[in-house]
Order: sequence, then C-alpha cells, then structure tokens
Amino acid sequence: MKVTSEATAPNPDAIPHASASASRLILDTNVWLDWLVFDDPRLAALAQAVDTGRIHLHATSAMLDEFASVVVRPHFGLDREGCAAACERQRSRVLLHEPAPDCRLPCTDPDDRMFIDLAIALRVDWLLSRDKALLRLRRIAGRRFAVRIGTPEDWRAAQVPPPIIDTTPSDRP
Repeated sequence: MKVTSEATAPNPDAIPHASASASRLILDTNVWLDWLVFDDPRLAALAQAVDTGRIHLHATSAMLDEFASVVVRPHFGLDREGCAAACERQRSRVLLHEPAPDCRLPCTDPDDRMFIDLAIALRVDWLLSRDKALLRLRRIAGRRFAVRIGTPEDWRAAQVPPPIIDTTPSDRP
C-alpha cells in the first residue's frame, strides 16, 4: 500500500516520540468528533498516547474529507475558524495513505467501507468507532485479520493490565 508524502514526514509536533513499536489505529469520524470537537474526557488517554508517539493514527484523504464535511454542520456550533482548526488538528495527527482495496468484509454501510478497508490493508491494532455497522464486524475482523474493532472505551479497557490476584495459600486456618 502506497503511503503519501504526509505519511513519510509527519508533523514532528504531533508525534514527538514516534517509534516503530507504536500501536497503529484508525479512528472513524464520530471518534474524531468526540475528540476534536467535543473534547470528550473519555478520549484523554488516547490523545495523550497520540501526542507522545505511543500511537500512530492512519487515514486516507477521503476520511479527512468526510470529517471536514461533517464538522461544518451547524449543529456542532463551530465557526469557520473552529472548523478549520479541528481539521488541521486532525491532519497534523495522521499518517496519510492511498485508499485501500476492498477487504471483502460484509459492511452494511457503504460510507464505512473506507475505514474497514484501510484497517484490514494495514493490519492496524485497532479501528475505533461508535458506528454499529463497523462494530458488527468485530468478530470476523478479529478472526480473519487480527484487527480489533471497538469503541474508545474498549480500547481504553484493553490498555489497563489485569489485576494481580494473589493465589498463595494463607497460613491462617
């Protein structure tokens, strides 16, 4: 898969400590809105991981265009500068790729194809979404391609190590 020049030269301010071992994620439009428009505190850990280079975000121009077309809707309450700022924040955080070929998974929403196709083509660690059409593909994407699809809350829960349970027998009767 061809990566455009933006992907080979990411904004150094957006990925200050980038490493080859960073997790690779794709965010759908609703997750980007939660982060960049609504400043949802549930995405604070994700934003920090991106900003410290522990996560690399991947996208296509079509994904960025979809966000740009959604963020200007009046019900979001952003003025022209706010929309432009949100789009710039998004662009500065992604590694841009050419569109991916059809992965042949049965996605019921044609607008979501670009997300699942890129996730499968890149074999990302996570595709984060709140979209039911994408979330319905969790099992099949996981089994066939080892790509996890989930909500930001699913991702966050997976980052917390399981508790250590002491199974040592007690000396007490």
